[in-house]
Amino acid sequence: MTDSEQVLRTSIREIVGEILRVPLDPTQDDAALADLYEQYDSLAVIDSVAGVELRTGVSIDLVEDDLRVSFASITSILELVRRKHAAASVLESDF
Repeated sequence: MTDSEQVLRTSIREIVGEILRVPLDPTQDDAALADLYEQYDSLAVIDSVAGVELRTGVSIDLVEDDLRVSFASITSILELVRRKHAAASVLESDF
């Protein structure tokens, strides 16, 4: 994992942790957040979407990005943001 990916992963963990009001354990990044934290409900997911959009500069589609899957874990959120950044860079490049 590159340094920038680690920074992004840490940032995502901090965003979700702030919403849940608990520090998140990096060793549990692959675990389902809803299984770890009962307060990670549909409202917390929406708040997480807003936080991720603000801090990472991506636009998340509430339907197309299937929040049940893409916001299930820190790792799945990271993968979504990486895909969004990659797609944006392709669109911004000269063909």
